[in-house]
Amino acid sequence: MIDAFADVQTAALAEKTTVVGYSARGFDADALLGEIHQLDANQFVGCVYGSGFEAQPELLQRIAEIIPLIGNSAETVAAVKNASKFFAVLKQLKIPHPSVLDVLPVSSVNDGSVVYLKKNSGGSGGTHITQVGANEISLLDNEYYQQQLSGRSVSLLFMADGREVEPVGFNEQWLSPWAKMPFRYGGAVSRIVLDSSVQQQLIAAAKKLTMAFDLLGLNSLDAIVQEGTVYVLEVNPRLSATVDLYGDIEENLIDRHVQVCLARGGLNQAKVTDESRVAPSKAHAIVYATMDTEIAASFAWPGAWLSWLVDVPNHSGNSAQPIKIPAGDPICTVIACAEGAEVAKQLACARVELVLNLFKGHL
Repeated sequence: MIDAFADVQTAALAEKTTVVGYSARGFDADALLGEIHQLDANQFVGCVYGSGFEAQPELLQRIAEIIPLIGNSAETVAAVKNASKFFAVLKQLKIPHPSVLDVLPVSSVNDGSVVYLKKNSGGSGGTHITQVGANEISLLDNEYYQQQLSGRSVSLLFMADGREVEPVGFNEQWLSPWAKMPFRYGGAVSRIVLDSSVQQQLIAAAKKLTMAFDLLGLNSLDAIVQEGTVYVLEVNPRLSATVDLYGDIEENLIDRHVQVCLARGGLNQAKVTDESRVAPSKAHAIVYATMDTEIAASFAWPGAWLSWLVDVPNHSGNSAQPIKIPAGDPICTVIACAEGAEVAKQLACARVELVLNLFKGHL
């Protein structure tokens, strides 16, 4: 496992973990490639990847030259994360989406009749999103303006084989706003209740986009539901944060991802059910540092919490030194399961407060 953090849980599950540098743009390309070059590619079926490549799909291509990718190709990731191409395809396929612009209509911004967001095509986690003010100057490379819509923030996790899709689950996301990052990702909950018409709109959009971009394996589609209409925001063409909301229930999704990618088929296209009644909902929520925080090697997490704490910082390899977490960065993740999405979400949010209160007392 090559990772940016190699947290306690990842280190315990993986045969070996290696940490490489990570920044707002993604992985340190030279360091990551150096680690991959040290592997014996003949011992592996391929490389399963998650986030961290949206802004540098060329790095995925370089990896593919060493070891096969299990998931979307570098070309697909580049196309999906190119805002001009992606939204042009949405328009061509008549898939509803918020208006996207390269230049702001000055009158609308000044009179406040329409609110626009500025986004980065290669961004993830919502940290790159800001609300546009009247004094906005210009866009940088890979940035675009998008109309802000009110409504319910949802996503569809789905499996794809380039032609067909198999829905895995419908989810709801929420924000954990911070002064510098007002649209920062807060968490998600699985198996939400949605009208069948909304489900079908999400699945239909996923299928059209799968055929347009040759999507393969696990992907997620983010959208806003407003008055019964689904407005597509983006597709994450790789393992998304919501995969872990399903991975420990029913089949192993990573194994399924590998099988579908290698076989390019074998999907259950009819798998559309009210999953809220099939299994408990699972939620996860990110615990962000509210101030600069240090976690000493001697710090002990309460034992009763260990069943619902994940992504716990790992002192391994530098055990004598405290782990420094700047204000605004993630400390860990909490999870919660319950009969019903809203109950699971509230329990996860309550656990976030427990962790934050623990650190307030500790500091």
